[in-house]
Amino acid sequence: METTTEAETETVTDAPEPEVPKKVELYQLAPESSSLMMSYVVVTPERKIIVIDGGIYGTGFNAEPYLPAAIRAILGLNEGDYFEVEAWFLSHIHSDHYYELAKMLDSYKAEDNYKINNFYFDFPECGVEWNSKQNGDYEPAEHSKLIRGFQNYYSTVGFSGISGADIPEDKWTAPEGDDKYYYNLINGAVITEEAVDKGLSIDIDGVKFRVLLTWCMDSVNINDTSIIIRMEYGDHSVLFTGDCGSQESDRLLEKYGAEQLKSEYVQMGHHGQGGPNENFYKSIEIENSIRLWPTPLWVWNDAKTYAIGATRTWAGLPFEANDFRKQGFLTAGKDFVASLCKRYPGAKAFSVEKWTPLILESQRVAVFELG
Repeated sequence: METTTEAETETVTDAPEPEVPKKVELYQLAPESSSLMMSYVVVTPERKIIVIDGGIYGTGFNAEPYLPAAIRAILGLNEGDYFEVEAWFLSHIHSDHYYELAKMLDSYKAEDNYKINNFYFDFPECGVEWNSKQNGDYEPAEHSKLIRGFQNYYSTVGFSGISGADIPEDKWTAPEGDDKYYYNLINGAVITEEAVDKGLSIDIDGVKFRVLLTWCMDSVNINDTSIIIRMEYGDHSVLFTGDCGSQESDRLLEKYGAEQLKSEYVQMGHHGQGGPNENFYKSIEIENSIRLWPTPLWVWNDAKTYAIGATRTWAGLPFEANDFRKQGFLTAGKDFVASLCKRYPGAKAFSVEKWTPLILESQRVAVFELG
């Protein structure tokens, strides 16, 4: 037996607490299975919230906003507790991608007790210089609600700039009678074609949001004006394609090449229904990625009408939805389909208690750690 003298005895101190790995969480949210929508929430290592789109169209179109409750639940907060969204990205000017935000801003009151620090989007001026190029699916009433919402929100909380945009303080107050002022002020304030060409990256807590593409005058329709974002955290990557179609996917490949676009996770463009073309998906080797499908049930189940069957085959999946389920792809961990979640909050999605830990777990599609 070894012994030690008093002089040899070392002072014993409490061992340091093991460091908790910093992680990034990614949620593909859906309050129910039938609405056409795209809604992603990212939680950074310091628990900051980033939203990508968050729109809704269909069953939940006229429902109360669900995202404040979902975000509070993700952060472990109670009903009415204060929270902040650090950045909100909007891909393009279709309501299934922005209408949740429009509802939140248009009805916003100080007692709603949340704040959105930065908005990032680049929408063309539909009906003006781009009018001859659009394909008739512009939604003026819904867009007006979004414009009105920005005016209401900033009139309530006050405008104090957008991170990454050089907006002088003497421009922070809307002139009387200009009810589109704040929308026009922040639309394209950070994301522009020129900034993208220079390698625009918005970094939050070590999470990079690289904006790869935005609209140009040659864009033939609204879907192909989607901003394309690649989120990166260490070796992890997620490619968000919005409603990118064939023309825009060709632009992406031409600009970056397949190797720079290959990603660990890929959001399937246009909800999987006739978005990026076969050459794009084959070039980025979509069969090797984990695929995110912001897809409602009525699109998922109709392989031919919405061309989603063809998209599935490009990923090496069965053409028909029934075969997808029967052959075990739903449980293989490579495909996350919004309309096939195990659990949803349902009609009262606007309540924090409805976003239970089990529901959030079923709609959390990734947890990224460094190393």
